[in-house]
This record gives sequence, C-alpha cells and structure tokens, in this order.
Amino acid sequence: QPWPMSSLPEPLRRTRFDDLGVLVEVAVAGSLAAAAKRLGVAKSTVGRAISRIEANVGVTLVRRTTRLPGLTEPGRQLASLAAPHVGALRDATAGIGRESQEAYGVLRVTTLPDVAALVIAPLLPGFLARYPRVRLEIEATVRMVDLVAEGFDLGIRVTLGRLASSTLISKKLAEMNIGLFAGTTYAARHGLPKHPEDLIKHEAVLFAGWTSLTLQGAKGLVKVPIQGRTTVNDLFVTREAIVAGVGIGPLAAFLAAPELAAGRIVRVLPDHRVAGGATYLVHPPAKPLSPKLVAFCSYLLEHAPRLIGPPS
Repeated sequence: QPWPMSSLPEPLRRTRFDDLGVLVEVAVAGSLAAAAKRLGVAKSTVGRAISRIEANVGVTLVRRTTRLPGLTEPGRQLASLAAPHVGALRDATAGIGRESQEAYGVLRVTTLPDVAALVIAPLLPGFLARYPRVRLEIEATVRMVDLVAEGFDLGIRVTLGRLASSTLISKKLAEMNIGLFAGTTYAARHGLPKHPEDLIKHEAVLFAGWTSLTLQGAKGLVKVPIQGRTTVNDLFVTREAIVAGVGIGPLAAFLAAPELAAGRIVRVLPDHRVAGGATYLVHPPAKPLSPKLVAFCSYLLEHAPRLIGPPS
C-alpha cells in the first residue's frame, strides 16, 4: 500500500517532483550540462534543482567537477529509485486530454519464464508494430510478484484450478493442455504406465513439489499419488530433466511440442491430462484502465490462446 504523506520522512515530503525529474535527466545524460541541453534550460537551472534535493536529503548527489562529472553513488541510487515513478507520472499527465485514448508509455509485465519465452516473445513483433508508442518491460520469474507493491501493470499467471483470492482483476486467457511426458531413454529402460494408478511405481519429476496429480480422462477425474527424488520450480527445467531421462513429469503442450517432434520425449497416458490448467491475465483495479494495458490484453486474448492450448 502507498505510504500516506504524513508518514513519509520530512526530506521526501519537501522534495519536488520536477526536481526529481531533473535528477533522472542528469543520470541519463551523464552531467549537469548535458542534462540542461536535453531539457532545453540553462545549466544553472539544473544546478539549482539538484541543490534543492541535496539540501532536503543532506547528501551530495552530483560531482561538480569537469574531470569527473556525473552523479555520486547516493545520486545514482536516488535517480534509480525515482526514475520509474517519474516516468509513470509523466505518462499519467501526458495522457490527460487528446491522447488519453492512445496506447503509449511503458507497460510492465511479469510472467513465468516459459510463458514469456514461448508465448509472449513470439507475439511481440506484431504488437509493437501495431502500437509503436508502447514500450514493454517483461520480467520472467517463477516467484509470485506483488503487482501493486512492485509497480507492475500486468501479470500472466498459470494455475491449476482457481486463482487465489485477491483484490486484483483477473480474466482467463486460455485453458492449458498439460500432459505427462517421459524421455525416450526413460521409456526404454523402465517402460511406461498403462493406467494412472501405475504412476506411483515410476520416478516422477516433481514440479513445484507435487506429491499427487489430478488427471482428467474419458471417465472423469482421478487423483493419483506420485513419487520422485527431483523437485523443480521451473517448467523449462522440468522439460530438460524429462528429456534427460530423470522421470515422468508434466508439460504444457507448447513446451512439449518441439521435443515430441524431435523424438526426445513421448506422451504418457495420452488419454489423460492434468486437470484444471489455465492461464490468467491479472492486473490492479483501475478506472479507467490505461489504453496501453487494454491494448496489450486485447492483443493477447486475440493471439495467445492458439499458442497456449493447442491439441496434443
């Protein structure tokens, strides 16, 4: 949650937003003179803005020498912290008026590495060509990102079953076809299960520490235990462990497809799939939603399902 102004340290309450914007320009340009040129103002104007911040925070932010111009270490740290907020506020103010319906500015997105690489990345050229004023920052990570606290506009999340309850707004992007697979070397050494209940007799690659699987088949749902000595939290690693012959594990169809085509893995229990897999778009609530967020979500809803959930 944002801090109330009354709880902020006194120096931060006194520091002006436009002065922080000047500090960010100095960080980008490399010196007071270069920043003044970028901003189209006198060098003394830039110097006074930096001096006001220095007076507020009580540290030197800029080296005022011709031999080694630029920011001090505290200056670089403050500029780095201020930059995304300055950019966001500039986006907000620029969007009021004629351009409020045009998609532009920086859109920060987070998702899993496999979704980022195999679903989002292939769609980027088309999106960026359609919306030339939008810039994307994509963080691929397996950790659960706090969208609000960390300043992200959108999360693309994969879940089995329902999303955890939260204040975020969510929309299903696509059902996921998650099957079980084994490396051909594993299949040759150990054979493959013929029934879901046979899985307990085999070595599994335990994604996210799963000790059981709920499978969807022609006769409905069946929950079966699994066991294994290898636990991973990333589906890219799961895939490589399966290819290497470690054991049987779950893969989304888009992850499995190239390895199936190359003959390095085989489908296990092809009449069953892991139940409940789906991908969701989640974002903090806002009215109205920014045009850049609406544009990206619409583009994903139009194009991503064919990449996420193709038939086996």
